[in-house]
Amino acid sequence: MPASLPDIDEIDGLLSRVDATMGASEAHGALCGMLCARGSIELNEWVGHAAGDQAAGDDNLQELAQHLSVLHRITQEQMNDSLAEFSLLLPDDEEPLSERVMSLAAWCQGFIYGLAAGGIRRDSELPSDSSELLRDMIDISRAAHDEDAFDEAGSDFEEDEVAYMEILEYVRAGTLLIFEELQPLQSTRTLH
Repeated sequence: MPASLPDIDEIDGLLSRVDATMGASEAHGALCGMLCARGSIELNEWVGHAAGDQAAGDDNLQELAQHLSVLHRITQEQMNDSLAEFSLLLPDDEEPLSERVMSLAAWCQGFIYGLAAGGIRRDSELPSDSSELLRDMIDISRAAHDEDAFDEAGSDFEEDEVAYMEILEYVRAGTLLIFEELQPLQSTRTLH
């Protein structure tokens, strides 16, 4: 059974030290999108997208690549193993809801980017379920830009938590469905 994902704060810190173009959640979303588009992705290609243009000899970049290698391996195992529990690289439930919403939005933004980087174009013919999920992920990715979404003072905390968990599960299950529809030979997963 595949291991759990690495610590998000550690990955974020390493990405920050190399002035990466993406944060940890967005980079993981990009990896998942690329995997959905192609079935597999080389580590170096994904690191290039996540880190941007970097000097190859940089010690910080080498440390980042080692950590991203673990994330890359575990994510591929989770997406390809019908017994694995696929999870998104997001902050823990103890973090403020606004931070978790922003990270989920960044994850969805990365996923959409990853699909495009993997070869799925706007005019690509996709199965109807995948198309609908993608439209929803685009809407979720915009949550980071909706400042009213973070006005927690006047809202019911428990209802917001439940809504967040439902959206998170929708994105998680939707990612697996997109992977299954776009990579039917790669996936042995059956969703119910």
